Amino acid sequence: MKIKVIKTEEEYKNAIALMEKLGDNPDFEKKQELIDEFELLEKLVDLYEQENYPIAKGDPIEIIKLKMKYLEITQKDLTPLIGSKGVVSMVLNKKRGLSKNMIREFSQLLKIDQEILNTEYKLMKDETAVSVEAKQPKPFKFLSSRGVNPFEIQRRVRQRGSIFEMCA
Repeated sequence: MKIKVIKTEEEYKNAIALMEKLGDNPDFEKKQELIDEFELLEKLVDLYEQENYPIAKGDPIEIIKLKMKYLEITQKDLTPLIGSKGVVSMVLNKKRGLSKNMIREFSQLLKIDQEILNTEYKLMKDETAVSVEAKQPKPFKFLSSRGVNPFEIQRRVRQRGSIFEMCA
C-alpha cells in the first residue's frame, strides 16, 4: 500500500489493517523500515481521528466526584486541602470555580492530571438566593377605605409585591 494522507473512512480502515499487519510481523522489532512505516501510519491515523472523531473534554468537577467515589474520599476529607466545608460544597456543586491552588491539591490527592482539571466548565447560578429575595413582599401601609377607590388600593398592593382580591 502506498502511504498517503488519509481522507476517507475506507482509507482509515485500510491504514489500521496495515498497522496490524506490520505489528504482527515477526521481524517487526528487528527492521527499522517496518518501524518507520508503522510510526508514519500511526501519525496519519491519529490525525484522521482528531479531525473526524474529536473527543470532548470531560467536566473537571464530575471527574473529581468520580475519583472521590472510587477512592472513597468524602467532602469532609477535602476540607483541610481546600478550605472550609462551605467552599468545598460550593466547588463540588459548581457554584464556585477551581483556583490554581485547588487544581494542584486535587491533582496530588486524586492523582488526576492538572490539564484535565484546568478545563473550562459552566458554573451553576445560585437561583435560590435570587428567588427568595424576589419573593419577599415589600412592607406597605394599609390605606383608609374612606374616599379611596378599592381598585387603586389593589394596584398599589400589586406594585409592592403582594396580590389579593378585594371585595368591592
